[in-house]
Amino acid sequence: MSKTKCPKCGSLSIRQGATKCPACRAWVSSPKLAGSRVQLGALGLVLLAAGLGGFGMLAGGAAVLASQGRLGGPRAPVSAPPPALPGSAAAPPAPSASAASSALASAAPAADTPPPSPEAPAAFAVASTIRLDAPPVDVAFADDEAMFFVLCEDGTLRAHALDSGAEKARARLPGKGTALRRLPAGRLAVLGVSTGLPLVHTAPWLSGAAPSAYLKKVDVKGALDITAIGDPPVLVAASTQGSRVVRLAGTDLAPDGEILFPAPIRGFSPLPSSAGDRLLVLLDGRTPTESGSVVVLDPAAKPFGGARAAWSSLLEPRASAAPRVASSERALLFDRATAKVVGFSVGAEPRLAPAGPQPIAAFPWPEDRAVVIGVAGEGTLVSLERREVLATVALGGVPSSAALSPEGRTILVALGGGPRGKGATTVVLGGEPLRIVSTLQTGEGSHVVSVAPRGRLALVAATSARAVAVLRRP
Repeated sequence: MSKTKCPKCGSLSIRQGATKCPACRAWVSSPKLAGSRVQLGALGLVLLAAGLGGFGMLAGGAAVLASQGRLGGPRAPVSAPPPALPGSAAAPPAPSASAASSALASAAPAADTPPPSPEAPAAFAVASTIRLDAPPVDVAFADDEAMFFVLCEDGTLRAHALDSGAEKARARLPGKGTALRRLPAGRLAVLGVSTGLPLVHTAPWLSGAAPSAYLKKVDVKGALDITAIGDPPVLVAASTQGSRVVRLAGTDLAPDGEILFPAPIRGFSPLPSSAGDRLLVLLDGRTPTESGSVVVLDPAAKPFGGARAAWSSLLEPRASAAPRVASSERALLFDRATAKVVGFSVGAEPRLAPAGPQPIAAFPWPEDRAVVIGVAGEGTLVSLERREVLATVALGGVPSSAALSPEGRTILVALGGGPRGKGATTVVLGGEPLRIVSTLQTGEGSHVVSVAPRGRLALVAATSARAVAVLRRP
């Protein structure tokens, strides 16, 4: 075998093809892979791919850390995505970077404006309590809301200053009344007096005039309701004696026509109409099994009652006193016997919807709905359009009476437990969804509620406590 000379030490010991001198151990040429080509099997390809992938993951992780400022250098500004809305579904798989940027750009304005939450109405609070020496029967505000009037069980009508509660005037009535009604021109009507209908002109009364100057007794015995309807207003009164409806006219309010009905009268309900306001007369059936009826009258027609129509589909039709809504041409009635609430309008078929058991009051509610107060201690929200019950609210006691605020979004319910009950609280209903906004301590035997025309004040008469609670809200 031939040998070659080592270029380092000059020895002839290097064999042909060798790369290292055996004498000086120096490299004659750089080492090479056998065959100068890489031969990889299937396993080698897999391992090589895994190695390259691992290197890519390391490089990608380093890039992410660098972008977040964790490997030194300033942190790049990042726009945070909008927070997920409550109740949203699980997030879908992440889109590509370009798709995510486009989605963020389109969603950013919506993220700045969260969905509005229902706003609770301003709650009433007890501002003061005025003590009396006789149980109150009913209460009403003066036109200027600086005073209020109290009808008492001893047959007196009293005027009190709202701020101080001091009694400013007292009148002896010709009998014991059962309720008060406010009339135009500062007048008060006292219902339930068997000898006639007392009308009190409050201005001369408060100025100290003699009774003959402010007190008039109209020939409507046992009046159960009176209303002023139309423009100019027409006074119409109903009597329990003889089931009479009487129109009163002139400065002396003399009877100007009457209608006799064969069934007991239960009350009135005004029906606004662009063609002229109408009056609904609510009648019970003549027997417990006979249907009642709703009679529609034009109060200004001559002769009185000459043109009228009747609708008989309710057993015991009733209505609650409610502030007039200028745009509405409907009246809301309820049937105490069949637990129905009725939307009534001129020229349209009445709409009946179910209500809670034993209703004592019903009020119109926004979006063609109604709230019905029942003896069972529930407030029932009803859809007149869908003719179904939407929700019920437990009141926490037995209601005696209820009143709707002028804006039509707050209802005060006295939980006195009936005319002689001992309940001492009043609840305020409102909001969306309908709920109890507040519960107020208004005195034992809270049984009558009155809301001022402007809606910021209310009165609750408590019979057993012999007191009137004054409520205020912002």
